[in-house]
Amino acid sequence: MSKRSALIIDDEPDVTKYLGTVLTDSGWEVRTANSADAGVALAREQRPDAVLLDMMMPDRGGLSVIVELRKDPDLSSVPIVVVSGIQATLNADFRKFLDRFKHRQPDAFLDKPIKPEELIATLDRLTSESD
Repeated sequence: MSKRSALIIDDEPDVTKYLGTVLTDSGWEVRTANSADAGVALAREQRPDAVLLDMMMPDRGGLSVIVELRKDPDLSSVPIVVVSGIQATLNADFRKFLDRFKHRQPDAFLDKPIKPEELIATLDRLTSESD
């Protein structure tokens, strides 16, 4: 059985290292990108089993990455998990905002700080459904 692969797209190296360690320790193969553009390019090159995506990055926002990945026929079914602290910075419910994007939504949303067991359980659920 081959390892499942995850792509972590987050502009904070400490976050990619932390999430990568959690996933590696749980048997995942991990790739990381510290910008939205690099993440999209890596997703196209590697076609991961799941994408973990930050929403607030300097080059462009995570929402545009979700839209781009969902439009790509080779990547449209790859589960996307938003891993973000955006909810803590808003006065509104970001998840309700995402409801407006009916066919361009992430498959799950986890607030930072991430609990390792919640992350693994979410990815296990999403990747087993897509098998």
